[in-house]
Amino acid sequence: MAAAVEWTENLEVPAERVVAKAWWRDWQLALLVLFVLAAYFTRLTELSIRGEESRRGLVAREMLETGDWIIPRTQGVPLFSRPPFQNWLIASLAAIRGDVDAVAIRLPSVCALLITCIVIYRYARLFLSPLGALAAGLSFSSMGQVLELGRVGETDALFTLFVSGALLAWHGGLTSGASPYRTWCLGYALAALGTLTKGPQAPVYFVGPVAIYLLSTRNWRAAFSRAHLAGIGTFVAILASWQIPCVFKVGLEGTRQMYVRDVGHRFMHATWFSFGEHLAVYPLELLVCLLPWSALFIVWFNREFRRTLGPSRDYVLFLAICLAVAFPTVWLPPGSRPRYFMSMYPCLAILMGLVVERVARAQRSEQWWIVWPLFVRITAVAMLAVGAFFVTISIRDFGLWLAQPIPVAVLYGLVAAVAAGVAWRSIGSSPQKGPYAAVFSIAGFVGFTHVIVMINALHGASVDTAGEIEAVKRQLPPGTKLVSFNVTHHLFAFHYRDEIPVLDWPDTVEEEAARVSYFCADIREFHERHIPFPWTTVADVSCDRHKLPKTLVRVLVCRRTDVPDVATPPTSATTVSAPLAN
Repeated sequence: MAAAVEWTENLEVPAERVVAKAWWRDWQLALLVLFVLAAYFTRLTELSIRGEESRRGLVAREMLETGDWIIPRTQGVPLFSRPPFQNWLIASLAAIRGDVDAVAIRLPSVCALLITCIVIYRYARLFLSPLGALAAGLSFSSMGQVLELGRVGETDALFTLFVSGALLAWHGGLTSGASPYRTWCLGYALAALGTLTKGPQAPVYFVGPVAIYLLSTRNWRAAFSRAHLAGIGTFVAILASWQIPCVFKVGLEGTRQMYVRDVGHRFMHATWFSFGEHLAVYPLELLVCLLPWSALFIVWFNREFRRTLGPSRDYVLFLAICLAVAFPTVWLPPGSRPRYFMSMYPCLAILMGLVVERVARAQRSEQWWIVWPLFVRITAVAMLAVGAFFVTISIRDFGLWLAQPIPVAVLYGLVAAVAAGVAWRSIGSSPQKGPYAAVFSIAGFVGFTHVIVMINALHGASVDTAGEIEAVKRQLPPGTKLVSFNVTHHLFAFHYRDEIPVLDWPDTVEEEAARVSYFCADIREFHERHIPFPWTTVADVSCDRHKLPKTLVRVLVCRRTDVPDVATPPTSATTVSAPLAN
């Protein structure tokens, strides 16, 4: 008991914490879970494999085929991009399902997002009412960028779970008087998994805010405790389980490349103009990615609002420190994108939940009372406008890729009208029911828009790369062993499925690579290098996500014309001379 008292020394423990002990029984949590299931687990395989998904799936497939779960590889070549935790999950699911398909690739992401929402709700209930906690979870799960990235097999959703989970679990354990050993070890364990998912960004985002927070609250005993040492040991043990065998396989330089190669790309081709432009534009891009909820942040500029935080002040301080530590790491590098800040979106969402709780039930005597009705009504009008827009472009043929089948467009227009009406009428409802109706109608409309309208539009605009590759394989003579000059595009290799040995680009006719009959390579390679023998194009395969007037990412499948048109006998592949870039 004495240790617990020392652990929570100098911290205000809010009265709401007593109520939050049964947080898992809240109907609001059940509503949040149902929303996430509807918005993320439905139509999961509707879109084709896209972006980095094929690279993640290709690595997982080669892990299953070779038995090497330490070094990520594509076409047998080490992929110096990031550690392999996500690939482990995909490969494990694929082993159960029998194939590396869209479900195996995307299920880890949607499950991670569901758990993240539960973590957000749990943490928010330490100092917020069920309304505030629900608003925090719904605002996070209905952010436009989260809806986009939380449904695909990228690393963003997993990384967000581990980083935000480490921070919220640690601070939640600190403020609730949980065991110091359990709190530190859980925080560092999640930070280690984040490192195994994406790299050193995870420990920086965990250790930095924790150190500054303990310094600002003068909680020296927690910083220099045996429990903290146990947490560090947990981090080292988890990371070393992969790190040590990785060093033995690819050496220190290969391991270093695994962590820093992607980061270095952000500074390539940077100029003073691009740097200044990025500093000015990036915050605006971030606000757009957080719509519609980012509009509520205006209330934080009100000094009187900040003075009324009361028991919530310590939580706001910690969340603000988390954001302040992470933001420069994505704001300053000129090549950064808003998605790189997604691991901090849960912190922003919890602050949004606090705002909703305060402004939705504010009295007219409070300066910020107008914020909520203004936000809800403007959002309601925007929902009507968006619904009308999609109905119009679908009925009138403007040739836009966003157009929907007319029945879907009419249904969407009705949903928009109903959601807008519910949100508008919520302002005149009771303070106990009105905010719930507004929050859920807004989040529900955004989720419905993405799951129905955007997925339909993206599906119609997507390239059928898998179909093109199947057509290519039917053109090749039986038994053809296709090889690639240097590593080919991962989407092509993923859908081709058969092994594609990698050979160096041929400079002379006498080289081994010059003895093949059928080969493929990225179109950009043909623009930069010469092939020392006559050849003709068999197929030009698009690896872009969308149908574009000018295809940018293409793989050419070619045949030599100075040899008989027969299957190429198997050839031993050589490793490409340069490391594979992401």
